[in-house]
Amino acid sequence: MLGKNKDDQFVTKKDLEETLEKTLDKALASQSKVILEAVDYGFRKNDKKFEGIDRQFEVAAERFDKIDKKFEKVDEQIKEKFDKVLSGQDKICKQLTDLQTENKSGMKIYKRQDKKLENHKRRIERLELKLSV
Repeated sequence: MLGKNKDDQFVTKKDLEETLEKTLDKALASQSKVILEAVDYGFRKNDKKFEGIDRQFEVAAERFDKIDKKFEKVDEQIKEKFDKVLSGQDKICKQLTDLQTENKSGMKIYKRQDKKLENHKRRIERLELKLSV
């Protein structure tokens, strides 16, 4: 039995090609739609995973912010303590400088007194010599 088309005429090669082309176009369109839906589904699934990862990064960032604040607080405390130590050292250095200055002055006075004492000793010895003669 030979095939006939809708106009009740025998089917030609051209009719078969057109029908095949339409059928293939429909099949490809349908297949493309299925493939695109599968790809979209995959992207949506990956989007959800990325959203979860993004949330984990946000939580980690919040933790790092808290840690940074703690470090800033500790840094500030260290600076305060260090300033106190430096202030104490400045006072000690000032006292040491004052003591050194006093020591130098005392040594000068001591040397002058020592010279005077030596001078007096010599004078007394000369006077004793003159008196004993």
